[in-house]
Amino acid sequence: MDLPGVITETEPLRIAIAGAGCCGTLVAVHLLRQNQPVHIDLIDRRIAGLGLAYSTVWNQHLLNVRAARMSAFGSDPGHFLDWLRVNGQPDATPNSFAPRKVFGSYLQDILQTAVRSAGPEHRLRHQWSTATRLSHDGTEVQLSLENGDRIAVDRVVLATGNPAPRPLKVGTGRYFNSPWDNGALTGLDPSSAVLLLGSGLTAVDAFLALDAQGHQGPIYCLSRRGKLSHAHTIYRKLPEAFLPLEIKTARHLLRAIRVRVKDAERQGYDWRAVVDSLRPITNQLWAGFDAAEQSRVLRHLKTWWDIHRHRTAPEIGFKLQDALARGQLRVHPGRFKQIVAEKNSLRVEVRLRSQEALSLNVQRLINCTGSEEDYRLVPNPLLQSLFETQRIQPNPIGKGLLTDGHGALIDAQGSPLDWLFTLGPPRVGGLFETTAVPELRIQAEALANHLVSAPFEPVEIPVDYYMAAGI
Repeated sequence: MDLPGVITETEPLRIAIAGAGCCGTLVAVHLLRQNQPVHIDLIDRRIAGLGLAYSTVWNQHLLNVRAARMSAFGSDPGHFLDWLRVNGQPDATPNSFAPRKVFGSYLQDILQTAVRSAGPEHRLRHQWSTATRLSHDGTEVQLSLENGDRIAVDRVVLATGNPAPRPLKVGTGRYFNSPWDNGALTGLDPSSAVLLLGSGLTAVDAFLALDAQGHQGPIYCLSRRGKLSHAHTIYRKLPEAFLPLEIKTARHLLRAIRVRVKDAERQGYDWRAVVDSLRPITNQLWAGFDAAEQSRVLRHLKTWWDIHRHRTAPEIGFKLQDALARGQLRVHPGRFKQIVAEKNSLRVEVRLRSQEALSLNVQRLINCTGSEEDYRLVPNPLLQSLFETQRIQPNPIGKGLLTDGHGALIDAQGSPLDWLFTLGPPRVGGLFETTAVPELRIQAEALANHLVSAPFEPVEIPVDYYMAAGI
């Protein structure tokens, strides 16, 4: 006899996934590939797979990871590359950098394939709305949607993706809080001046979109360090992995990396080989730091890590260097002190790191500072309600949400919730690397396995083995 509220072997597990971008789509795909029956409600007003990064309309926005590392399935490293070759890019190689919107199409396709291949006991419904609140009575979760609907499920996955940057208080239509806001990158006089706050990959995206439209005016980037990301290049792997696992301070880690880079370069290796060799153990290193040391890393080293680790495609690197050489792109290290709305422009007063003053008159100001990582400030109604009801709490360093190793949210009393999970950007703080597809696919598959109590870990075949096979 089935007991009320108890999930039996024949009763489908009901899972709601709030967000249908890359993370939410990958979790749904891996759930549909499970043997256990699942009923999935995928909640998003957008088409599944087209999250913020992959809904771009610009062909110039390329992935910053090679095709050989972008498979949705760690056990099949060639999956994305094979898909590329069949879907319009027959000459794609493992080292190709595909347009991001193409990867969005890939995510849509693997979800549709998973739905078609799933057994009749599996079901996926796309709820074209957003989740605003939830309640849990000890048996099931009741989710309230913005359109007024309510759905009952057993488990909830928060796949909210990257939040928008923290907004500035600039009362003018010439300011946009994100390059992805409607109209932020269009409708400009091609000769006008534009200021991008930030010089990371988001600012690079904004520059590329403006360049694709033939923008000829000056494009300024203003950031604390004034550094652009480096570009990818082909390099030889280190003969032995660099594994500084016993280091417990950021200062010692930085020193060890610098020593290893110098040693590698003397032997003819590129510095990228050293940085990339740390990728498999980055989160392990991060976990070895205490909260004070983690805060120190974020304050002093995060920018340097990002520009070396999160690199652009080579063709984007060439385009940036050309724009810098021509003087169209100008990168300034410093902070803005004041923004004044004038009759036909914005005047931005800047204090450079050299302590010199700089005044910029621009037609448009676009916030490219990156995602807000203090989730208490994210204007998402579901997240705000979860904070209000003490279902979730921030990490001790104030970044992301506190979770256990499976991604279960930990409530204000310190208890992991066995019905509420997250992955990807909200796990920042607990994890150092949690936004790139190679990390997200592992999290998504591991979470899907955990949700259905599958007793196995994701299989990751090293890409080097795949490439060595002569693909």
